Amino acid sequence: MRLIVLATVCLLASACSIFTRSIERPTADVRDVSVSSAGFSGMTGELYLDVANPNGFGVPLAGIDWELSVGGARAVTGTVELSQTIPARGTAPVTTSLTIDARDAIAVAQQIASGARSYRIAVRLHFRTPVGPLDVAVQHDGQLSEARGLLGGL
Repeated sequence: MRLIVLATVCLLASACSIFTRSIERPTADVRDVSVSSAGFSGMTGELYLDVANPNGFGVPLAGIDWELSVGGARAVTGTVELSQTIPARGTAPVTTSLTIDARDAIAVAQQIASGARSYRIAVRLHFRTPVGPLDVAVQHDGQLSEARGLLGGL
């Protein structure tokens, strides 16, 4: 009987430790944003992130919401579902595609035609942790590359 009580206490203590330890917020840096193709159906590109996990356990990255603004005007938004675990006390590259439909691509092109060269990408990373969901917001500002034009890097 003592053995059962001792085992139960140990099990409860270890289960509670998950909830009592604090979870540090992962961080992310935008490494690059690029537009790879443009056509009548829209534009496609990629978002390159470096996601760092300061915790002693892997954290599953479940998805990314993003919003691209050109010249201060919101141009396009998107959502990407992911299933990637960021390793414990490590950094992992995360690459996701950006798809911009034709209507939004026209709005972006109008901003660029009016002389806008600045852009902002706002990203919200969605993690699943042992104590529930955790969101991390990242923002990156840059200038459109004049040499490469619309089809070059953002």
